[in-house]
Amino acid sequence: MINISQTLNTINSLPQDNTLYLLEKLPCGTGIFASNGNILYIVPNNELCDSLGIRTDFLHLETNVFVTAFNTSVSSFENGYYNYVELQLSNIPNIEENVNAFVNLCLAHASYMNGQEFVAFFDSLVSLFQLPREQHYKNLIGLMGELLFIEHIFSEYELDISSYWHTEGSSSQLDFVSPTVNFEVKTTSSDSLRFTIKHNQLFGNHEQTYLVAVSLEESNAGRSLESVISSLQENPNCCNSMQFSVNIEREKRRISPHDLRSKKFILKRICAYSATAINPFGLIPDCVEDMSYKLDLLPFKDVAFSDIVKALHLNK
Repeated sequence: MINISQTLNTINSLPQDNTLYLLEKLPCGTGIFASNGNILYIVPNNELCDSLGIRTDFLHLETNVFVTAFNTSVSSFENGYYNYVELQLSNIPNIEENVNAFVNLCLAHASYMNGQEFVAFFDSLVSLFQLPREQHYKNLIGLMGELLFIEHIFSEYELDISSYWHTEGSSSQLDFVSPTVNFEVKTTSSDSLRFTIKHNQLFGNHEQTYLVAVSLEESNAGRSLESVISSLQENPNCCNSMQFSVNIEREKRRISPHDLRSKKFILKRICAYSATAINPFGLIPDCVEDMSYKLDLLPFKDVAFSDIVKALHLNK
């Protein structure tokens, strides 16, 4: 059994000099190595794979790479062609948990697959360590919309609503819950104002609930999510609580680190709708549960934020 905490300490203590350092020898000529602050699983290229390089946010695959032992007299591995998959530790969330999963899966591959079918093994790692691209993007858009809403209310009305954001962490039923007003934020990067609604969530027993619609346009002239987060956290009068910082770090883990920095957006429109006014149904029968549907907001009139903020100010 590999001690993950000890392994991470070893990786952090090693020089970043492009050298492979053996951490654990595994069956069938495979092994766990460290290099440049990352952890690698290396197997002999017995399948004669052609040279191939693939990168995802957290993983890096290379096949048919020639590896030379620094000192052949003491090395446990012969010079030759190998395949490897590298786990990028600088970007990955829940590092001990994910390194433990990576090591266990590599051990299983070495033990049960004898180091064979390496590319298929890499594909299985991708499915476990990467969110689907579509979900990454949805999470990115959603968080951008919620933070731009916080920024908008503060810049226009000098009111910090960050303490109402995700008050119960990831299990919060609504995005913002205050003693007087609640908000659910829906964000889109298209021209449509059609959103998926969970009926009981938005039209439950909540007084003064509003649906906030945020429209974004992806553009190199816009701002990245990373820059929006930095702007909010550097503001001495807004978003400077421990809970906000915890929520930010939790949400960032659901987003591609690359997209966090590189995807840029322009805020096109932000508006609010009274949940009572846009409810398309009357009473829902008790036999109907978890009803979801698409709701187009274009036919409905939005509510001025200045009117909503008056109710929020009652808390101050």
